[in-house]
Amino acid sequence: MNAKERRDLIFRKSRPHFRKADLLNLDGTYGEDMKMLWAAYKAGSFPVPQELTQEQFAEWVVNEARNFNTLWIGEDRSDAYKSGKGPVCLVATNTQGMVISAEGRPFKWASLRNVLRAAVGFLHMVTKSNKTGLVMVKCDEKSRPLADHLKKYGLLFYVGKSGQSEYLYSVRGRGSD
Repeated sequence: MNAKERRDLIFRKSRPHFRKADLLNLDGTYGEDMKMLWAAYKAGSFPVPQELTQEQFAEWVVNEARNFNTLWIGEDRSDAYKSGKGPVCLVATNTQGMVISAEGRPFKWASLRNVLRAAVGFLHMVTKSNKTGLVMVKCDEKSRPLADHLKKYGLLFYVGKSGQSEYLYSVRGRGSD
């Protein structure tokens, strides 16, 4: 089975959708996605102490968001939502020229299938852009099996270790041709 056939198989009924996160409004109030991120925090999706108040958490999110060019919310089918579809992950990206570095964080309620579909959907989306030359993804020991599995979809290839327990993967985008 080739990479396209694998993508077609996991996207048979639907495909995850990615949109830019709405964290702050123009008037300085918090955006709609802060409620969902707060729920994800309370469920244990983020590696921060669980004693933060809602205001402290919102400040932490805004400060963390400043480290990236774009925050994306990945929405997919999920039994965790009454409507059957909702946010399952957060992806942060930095762009330098045509090089994109990406970090992802699935929410606690995301199934393994949601995580795979979101990873394939996001990487496929950014690599098909003419503005993308190279996508770099760092992962830890825990997420390394997923990164290795994405090779079967033609989406990530192992480059090497970039830290003590940090591994670097990459894939060329359409703009590199």
